[in-house]
Amino acid sequence: MGMQNHDAQLLGEADWIGSADICRLCRLELDAVIELAELGLVSPRGHAPQQWQVAAAELPRLAVAGRLIRDLGINVSGAALAVELLEAQRALERRIRRLERLAQPF
Repeated sequence: MGMQNHDAQLLGEADWIGSADICRLCRLELDAVIELAELGLVSPRGHAPQQWQVAAAELPRLAVAGRLIRDLGINVSGAALAVELLEAQRALERRIRRLERLAQPF
């Protein structure tokens, strides 16, 4: 577990991660990664899934999807939808906080 955290800290947002490392870091089967890509959750580059690379910035999405699939038994499409909804909720919360700051009297 500590090794995974250490690996993640070494990655920059501009880095690309190979499919074997994606599966290991996010604890996902390659089939699930393929399905998540087909659903648009991530945009891998490369020809065959075994040679795919995913931007490091997309790893958190895959990690959350992996946890939902493993811990809650949610299917892949449900996990993709949940990740998108969680991200939309966070974006709305950030927007509300910005608007609240703008609305405060000086």
